[in-house]
Amino acid sequence: MQINNHYLKKMYTWLLPFICILCGQPAEQNQDLCRACHKMLPLLIHGCPCCAIPLPDSAAGFICGQCLQTTPPFNITHALYCYELPITKLILELKFNQALVNARLLGELLAAEIQQKWYRTSPLPSLIIPMPLHKARLKERGFNQALEIARPIANMLNLPIHISHCHRRKLTQPQTMLSAAERRKNVKGAFIVTKNFSGQHVAVIDDVITTGSTMVEFCKALKQQGAARIDVWCCARAGHASD
Repeated sequence: MQINNHYLKKMYTWLLPFICILCGQPAEQNQDLCRACHKMLPLLIHGCPCCAIPLPDSAAGFICGQCLQTTPPFNITHALYCYELPITKLILELKFNQALVNARLLGELLAAEIQQKWYRTSPLPSLIIPMPLHKARLKERGFNQALEIARPIANMLNLPIHISHCHRRKLTQPQTMLSAAERRKNVKGAFIVTKNFSGQHVAVIDDVITTGSTMVEFCKALKQQGAARIDVWCCARAGHASD
């Protein structure tokens, strides 16, 4: 009797111990991360309730100046970590070295925080929408990192993932070196949403929010199609006040 490769790979996964992807030591829990490295991850303690940009302790619970000046098209942003080492390493290895195990780990960490803290006493969104990736980037990379992070979250929270009818139609240049005005121009009209989300509570997932302009533009497209509430979930948030 022949056993296909997919089944063999699953068997190896079940038999082999979990190894921490940061230090290479055996992990004590059913996760690719040991307890010591888990404790060293840079949790985002105080973030703007709207956009999650890191804030000083003295501003905890307050909305940042940018969100006060211009209300975002999403209702709340939950970011688990600051965009610092070793989170930057995990995300960059995922994007550019196809380290898909990192996506699984980041999704599991996000799902645990969603269950145990962020939505412990409030209702979950009805569906998850990963940030769309332009077809040229998808062809180059071979996968959408936001979708790969969303998979374990959807599984753990028993939520559907919606990947149809939300498209990135404009191949944009990286936002980090652009001015605020250039960022808005760069992503303007970058997304198209062809499904009616009227009255729905949705969660948009991304790996990292840097400038925030891309998330704003995508959520505008969802709002135009009737989304009643949009919650943003991301693994990390960069801490630049000019974003």
